[in-house]
Amino acid sequence: MNDRQGMQGGEQMSVVSRCGATNCRYNENEQCMAGQIEVAFNGQMAQCMTFSPEDQMGDTQTMGEGAR
Repeated sequence: MNDRQGMQGGEQMSVVSRCGATNCRYNENEQCMAGQIEVAFNGQMAQCMTFSPEDQMGDTQTMGEGAR
């Protein structure tokens, strides 16, 4: 999911390398533009809990293959 990690002010930062959820309001050209994301695991699959469809600007929903 993350292509690089670094340290800033003692906190670990991560960057989403690519997002395949093209109908998410935070997705711009397969790049995640959310200020931060929440990821949960269901079995061995990561789910982006920040996913929000473009047509439902306020609802947060899970997305099976959103962030990679």
